[in-house]
Amino acid sequence: MNWSIYLSALGLTASQIVGIGPQNAYVLRQGIGRSHVLPIVTICIACDILLIGSGVLGLGRLIATQPMLIQVVTWGGAGFIIWLGIKALRNALRPGALTVQGGVERDRKTAIRTILMVTLLNPYVWLDTVVLIGSLSTVYGESGRVPFLLGSLTASFCWFAGIGFFAGKLAPYFEKPASWRVLDGFIAAVMFFTAGMLVVNFGLR
Repeated sequence: MNWSIYLSALGLTASQIVGIGPQNAYVLRQGIGRSHVLPIVTICIACDILLIGSGVLGLGRLIATQPMLIQVVTWGGAGFIIWLGIKALRNALRPGALTVQGGVERDRKTAIRTILMVTLLNPYVWLDTVVLIGSLSTVYGESGRVPFLLGSLTASFCWFAGIGFFAGKLAPYFEKPASWRVLDGFIAAVMFFTAGMLVVNFGLR
């Protein structure tokens, strides 16, 4: 086990997944409401195992050579993220009261479907995990693939488990509707910013 490569991959992956984007915002919101946290966190980690594993094993380099595919994914994903931003903005502006009990998704199937959508339809997830992390793993050669993959997956597990299960400690601060409006307003701003940066960085090349 090469611990130097492991720690390098852990730090690199953490730098990519830490931050509030569409996926993390949804996990945080559900975590605050203590609603279906285990399946949501499990799905996030499982998707990272699939995506990062595919990238490290070579899919990232293959996708990076297909600029037209990246363009399609970028513009389609930007539209999806903007839709999520509009949805969050509507929640922030609507007059109905929001509470910890009513401000999160309570239906298990809907929660699972939503986390799959914000994970697999978000191009940043693919670009960060499959393309970027997958491409950078090649620096360490064939012998470095296993420790690199383990380091990346450790970062994913710690992050999603952390924001999912510990976000519930913030619940007392979200008893008032105003707190949910602030959170949703923040999430909407993040979504619009993410879509804009996605287009600037990848869609206008």
